[in-house]
Amino acid sequence: MKHITNNRKEFAQAIDREYSPERSIVLRYRNAFSFGEIADEDARYKKWLLTTSIREGVRVFPLMSYKGVEISILDETSFMHTKTLKSIDGCITAAKCKMNGYERVIFESGGNTGTALTKYGINAGLETYLVLPDENLSLLNSSIFNSKKAHLFSVEDPGLVKEAASMLGRMRELTHIPETGWRYEASMFRGCFILEHLLENGRFDWLTQTISAAFGPIGIYRILGRFRNEVPDAPRFLGIQQEVNSPMYKAWKSKSATFEPMAIRSTKELLSRVMYDVKPHTYGSYQELRNLLTDADGDLTTINHGEFAEFLNRDFSGKGILDLLRDRGLDITLQNGEVVEKTGLLALAGTLLEIDRGKIAKGAKVLCAMTSGISEADGKAEPEMRIRTLDDLKEKPGGRGTDV
Repeated sequence: MKHITNNRKEFAQAIDREYSPERSIVLRYRNAFSFGEIADEDARYKKWLLTTSIREGVRVFPLMSYKGVEISILDETSFMHTKTLKSIDGCITAAKCKMNGYERVIFESGGNTGTALTKYGINAGLETYLVLPDENLSLLNSSIFNSKKAHLFSVEDPGLVKEAASMLGRMRELTHIPETGWRYEASMFRGCFILEHLLENGRFDWLTQTISAAFGPIGIYRILGRFRNEVPDAPRFLGIQQEVNSPMYKAWKSKSATFEPMAIRSTKELLSRVMYDVKPHTYGSYQELRNLLTDADGDLTTINHGEFAEFLNRDFSGKGILDLLRDRGLDITLQNGEVVEKTGLLALAGTLLEIDRGKIAKGAKVLCAMTSGISEADGKAEPEMRIRTLDDLKEKPGGRGTDV
C-alpha cells in the first residue's frame, strides 16, 4: 500500500466525495492510495473494497470545555457497522482475503476485531473461525454466528488464545488473518480522515486514544508525517493503557527498547476485556511507537479501576459523562448499569486525568478517539468448543457446545 499524494491539492482530488465520512472512510479515501505494484492489482483490490464495504463511518463533534481545554470526540462507533473502529479492519481484511483467494480463515480476538472479521467475512462469502477468551463470550452478539460458515471457539486461559488459534488453524488447514500490514492499512484510512479534518478545520494540540499494540496511532501518523508541509503542527499523541495491562507504558517510562508481557489470569481483571493481549510486542510495533512518541512529542499514561469509576461518577455542570455523550448522539451501552465496552471511554478518562495533572495545558484543543462504546452484545453466544488445555485440543476435534 502506497500513499500516492503528499500535498493538499492532490489529496483533495483523490477524495471520492460520493461517500461521506459518515458512510465509509475506506471508500472515501481509497483513491489516495495505490495497492500493489501493477495497475490491474490496484484496480481489482479497489473493486473488492466496493464489494466488502458495509459501513465504516466516522465523525467529529465538540464535547465540552474542561479546565480551559476544548475536547472534541472522534466518534468511531456510532456509524460503524459493528459499532467499533474494527469495522475498517473487517472491510479491508475481507477484501484482502478475496484478492488472495482465501476461503477459510481463522483469527483470535478479545471480541471487537473478531466480531468485525466474522461479520465482514461472512458477508464476503468466507468461512470464519473466531478464537477468543471464554470469559469474553458475553461481549458477543450470538446472531452473527447463525451462519453455518461462522465458527466460534473459546479458550479458558486467555494467555493460550493465540496458541490455540495457531494450532486449530494448522489442524483444519485454515489461513490465519489478518496480516500485521493490513492493520496498519486500516489505521491509515483513519489518518486520512483526521488529515482532511485538520486541513479544513484547523489544528488540534493533542490526539488521544486507548492503545494495545498501537496499530492505530502508527497508521494515523504515517499519513500525517507525509503532509508535514501542509500540517506542520501535527497533534501530539497521548496513548492510554489500562494499568493492569500496560507493558508499553512501563517500557516507555523506563526508556527500555523492549518489554516483558504482564501476567493476566482472567480478563475480569481488566477494565477493557477486549484488550486482553499481554504480548503486544509480538507484532513488532513498539519501536515505531517509540519513534512516533519522540517525533510527535507524545506520551503514554495509564488508568486504573478506581480512576475510571470516579470518571463515570463525575459531575459536569449537572450532567455525567454518559449524559454529555448521549446529548451529542453517542449513546454508550449499559447492561445492569455497567458500561459494556469501556475501551473508547478509557481514552476520554485518561485525557481528563492528564488535564488534571497539567500535562495537557489550559487553552489546548484535544481530539479524543472514541473507538467503541455502543454494543450489540446479547450474552448468548455459544462456542462450538470450549478449550481448557492445548493437549485437549490435540485429542478432540469437538462439536458445537462441547467442552474439551
